[in-house]
Amino acid sequence: MKLAPLERLPTTWERAADVIRTGIFAGDFPPGVTLPEVEIARRLQVSRNTARDALRVLVNERLLTYRAHRGVAVRTLGPSDVRDIYLMRRWFELAALDRLDRSPVDALAPIVSAAERAMVDERWGDVGTENLNFHTALVASMGSPRADRAFRQLMTELRLGFLAVRDQVTFHGPYVGRNRRILDLIADGDLDSARDELSTYLDESERHVLEAVEGG
Repeated sequence: MKLAPLERLPTTWERAADVIRTGIFAGDFPPGVTLPEVEIARRLQVSRNTARDALRVLVNERLLTYRAHRGVAVRTLGPSDVRDIYLMRRWFELAALDRLDRSPVDALAPIVSAAERAMVDERWGDVGTENLNFHTALVASMGSPRADRAFRQLMTELRLGFLAVRDQVTFHGPYVGRNRRILDLIADGDLDSARDELSTYLDESERHVLEAVEGG
């Protein structure tokens, strides 16, 4: 009997890159902060070559930047980046609502509840992370692994835009309730209204992040 091919295990540098990537998604690395190769190797307990390879792949993913004689730093988004990210957000998220073949309520409800608890506790970094998780889970409802990977990458980039907003309370607070509203509309089966709510939501979120990266 012919054996099925084994799934390839991630390499050390891939695991290291994923740790850094996850940290960016969680807001642990603000835009502009430098990531010295030696320090990354020490913190992740890997060789400098492994750290270098991990940083290189994240530069290619546009999460980090490299400048000669300055090293690697977390990328700072510009207005064109924000517009492009939101263009793609609309493609993915509105398509998710248009193509629902199974309810995402079970996946979305705990995320909204977690965001509401974080807001009460004034853990605004966690509120931002749960916001990203909510929209990532919505896209995951399409059941496309390729869409999942691409959208997770997009949301990781977007976190860099979120971190440009100075007033995290005013920025994140209203969107917790709006995510709850979208969830309730989906649960009620009113997908047209959910789509309208999400479309308006994305327009307003884009404006807020653009104002932040433009220094407004």
